[in-house]
Amino acid sequence: MKNLVVRASSGLVYAIIIFLGTTIHPKGLIVLMMVFGLFCLYEFLKITKLSKKIYQLGVLLASLLIFGYYSKNFLEAFETSNHYYFYLKSAFFIVPVLFLFSIYTIFKSTNELLNDFGKATLGLTYIIAPFALALTLPSFDTSLGEKVMHYEVFFVFLLLWCSDTFAYLTGNLIGKHKFAPKISSAKTWEGFFGGIVFTLLAGFLIQKYYGENLHGNWMIIGLIVAALGTFGDLTESKIKRFFNVKDSSNLIPGHGGFLDRLDSFIFVVPFVYLYYLLVYTL
Repeated sequence: MKNLVVRASSGLVYAIIIFLGTTIHPKGLIVLMMVFGLFCLYEFLKITKLSKKIYQLGVLLASLLIFGYYSKNFLEAFETSNHYYFYLKSAFFIVPVLFLFSIYTIFKSTNELLNDFGKATLGLTYIIAPFALALTLPSFDTSLGEKVMHYEVFFVFLLLWCSDTFAYLTGNLIGKHKFAPKISSAKTWEGFFGGIVFTLLAGFLIQKYYGENLHGNWMIIGLIVAALGTFGDLTESKIKRFFNVKDSSNLIPGHGGFLDRLDSFIFVVPFVYLYYLLVYTL
């Protein structure tokens, strides 16, 4: 019972921080993504046992430069642009490509994680890049002549929570067929499709009640989140299994580490970005 209270309390605080960080002010979103990204990077490097100080320092400096670049552009866009569409630059297509390459490396060339240069590179392309790219998602617009933050980034989190929750519940109730038994024995196909169904429903409700104030079709985004979020969890599980680690850390009481909570967010952001890129630039 005590563990349940701790888990529920820390989960509530975590959700409130995300809501405030993504909806109040652009600098709040920047700080939130930077803090999440750096904590996840710390846990990733700890899991993979990157010990050489020169690589640790190099990854940290590169991460700060990446966040600095995206943050500067984000704040300039907030100050000077009436809409966010222009910021979906085709040149940023390279970021999802690098992310996909890092996922391929994790699953097909896992031994690269034994190489310090490989660990450092994946720390940037797999961990930092998605959090920086989250700053390019539509998150503000002009209302009555004033800039206001929108709920797009928060709703991505909300859809992920919906997918995780209902995939877990459906899997526990009727799950029989293992989804990826060699990586995560708890996941089932029934849970996977249950998560998709309920997340599509959540996307429909978001579109119906908030769609006029949001960018994109949220049933499509819900499908992207539900279908791909699971693979974020599997990717982290693959890394932890390779290094024989259970949790990325214990920084979030009752929930493990930041990487345990944000692995799905890391995976879906590049694809949500690609969706917006296709919708608003083609």
